[in-house]
Amino acid sequence: MTDYKSKTVLVYDNGLFIEFARTLAKDFGKVLYYVPWQSGFPKSNIMLIGQGVPGIKRVDSFWNILDEIDVFCFPDVYEGPLQVHLQGLGKRVWGGRMGEDLELCRVDSKEHLKSIGIDIGPYKVITGLAALRDYLKNHDDQYVKISRTRGDMETFHAENYDLIEPKLDELEYMLGAKKKIMEFVVEEAINDAVEIGYDGYCIDGKFPKNAMAGIEVKDKGLVMKTLPYASLPEEVRGVNDKLAPTFREFGYRGFFSSEIRITRDLTPYVIDPCARMGSPPGELFQLMVRNWADIVWEGSMGTVVEPIFDAKWGAELLLLSSWADKNWQPVEFPKSIRDNVKLRNLTIIEGKYYVVPQSVGLPEIGAVVATGDSMQGAIDEVRRLADKVTGHYLEVVPDSLDEAKDQFEKLKEFGIKI
Repeated sequence: MTDYKSKTVLVYDNGLFIEFARTLAKDFGKVLYYVPWQSGFPKSNIMLIGQGVPGIKRVDSFWNILDEIDVFCFPDVYEGPLQVHLQGLGKRVWGGRMGEDLELCRVDSKEHLKSIGIDIGPYKVITGLAALRDYLKNHDDQYVKISRTRGDMETFHAENYDLIEPKLDELEYMLGAKKKIMEFVVEEAINDAVEIGYDGYCIDGKFPKNAMAGIEVKDKGLVMKTLPYASLPEEVRGVNDKLAPTFREFGYRGFFSSEIRITRDLTPYVIDPCARMGSPPGELFQLMVRNWADIVWEGSMGTVVEPIFDAKWGAELLLLSSWADKNWQPVEFPKSIRDNVKLRNLTIIEGKYYVVPQSVGLPEIGAVVATGDSMQGAIDEVRRLADKVTGHYLEVVPDSLDEAKDQFEKLKEFGIKI
């Protein structure tokens, strides 16, 4: 058995998964945390993420201590080439490597998925905001996305043009001259369907024999169940089977979640491959699985370690604050529920918890998570705990979990049981 207390792990992150560094600190002797911060005129905000958090040490560079690091952990995307380079240096690396392109390069990804027999929904590539406006005037119920630069724009639903026109006006102002060249991927809604997928990790195209599967209510909450991999819906396993050779080719060794909309005729349409720790359900992973040190350590070298689950069901409620995007967000909660509260972009100053503002337009600042022996038990517990978390303009949407329950029932109507 590996003595992790003698090992050093460096978590290379962009701020979203600071809590996973805390999770690893329960087992590893030293946990270093790095967030890329350099620019021509760097600001101190991003350099504060991770500062003051017990169990981890924020570092501003790792190249000068490369020999001290036993394993690198990449819970997020954007650093595939660096992962490949570090592996070439003989380092243990947990991450998706160039498999991140499955998420970041939407059009290429869709074409690849189609080429390996995976169903994708109708979509159109549109260049320029003026052309996007024209398209949405004649096409209702569309989802608008972009590739790579998540900070430019988050996916949004265009129910019809009149309702979305103010959003397009805002986007036109924010993009400035880029509005003429920005490439949009517009996907037709896939209705009368249930969105579910595999949540876990993949090692060189291999998946553990035990799995997690959840239903998310977009940007609000999630309900998840642990179960044998063989008990996942055939439609979910089928997508993984078709992707396995691609993962093997990339040397993929990291988190993976599939977002699949299964229609009443049981066609599984892949919406977005998530080549990183999802958020959700990544916050819930950390509470439901107890042996992340083993999984990361062995997985970084190509060995699949089975997850050891601490519960059958889990539930997650996202913490939302429109204030926090541009302002420092203090968050308070009882110390007794610290492991149930997972915050993004966290810093601790004079003992107080703050979410560092990022100014990218996202209200999600973290989540509250809980487990239970039943679906309802997990839901009741996370609602109870969420009431204990307070902050300026901070809110959760507890009723979203009822919607997730309804989606599990809809799966049964389709003849799919979990």
